[in-house]
Amino acid sequence: MIVGILGSAAAPSSTRAGLTAVGNQLRSYGVEFALLDLGVEFRRPHHPAEYRDPGQGSQTALLRDRLATASGFVLGTPVYHGSYSGLLKNALDHLLSDAFAGRPVGLLANGGGPRGAAVACDQLCTVVRALGGWAVPTHVSTTTADFTHGQPSQDVLGRIETMVDQMLLFLDRTRPLAVPAGRA
Repeated sequence: MIVGILGSAAAPSSTRAGLTAVGNQLRSYGVEFALLDLGVEFRRPHHPAEYRDPGQGSQTALLRDRLATASGFVLGTPVYHGSYSGLLKNALDHLLSDAFAGRPVGLLANGGGPRGAAVACDQLCTVVRALGGWAVPTHVSTTTADFTHGQPSQDVLGRIETMVDQMLLFLDRTRPLAVPAGRA
């Protein structure tokens, strides 16, 4: 299962529409996709005291549990003042340093201009690496102009398809190799 982490509290939003398109692309390949909406499920600030020993049922423990069994992730964020959202930052700050270990992470950002969205994706690459993950090479940077009536353009859908293909290729190449019977 791939988990899309939505760092936008706005509904509707172009970031949400982009992550929905990612989910549709994954499902078309037969891959399970779950959307984790931080604005609904994990909106309040995490308490720093919960980092080392989050109590059972705490927001930090629930967030970590939701992500523990995922095969990969897609981080979706609006761009605010040249960076990714505080909502996403708050959630990422409360993950352990191996939260994305050995798993692919797709990046999707929506900003006022294509350069701003690309910068947010670049910043997230560093965070993904710090959490042990592998940010796939194709990032999806969008602007409001890339959406018509809440639907992504064909160009955006093509970039999403490329990003998803890279995630699935990574997963395919990193699966443990089966050892034929009688050979160990």
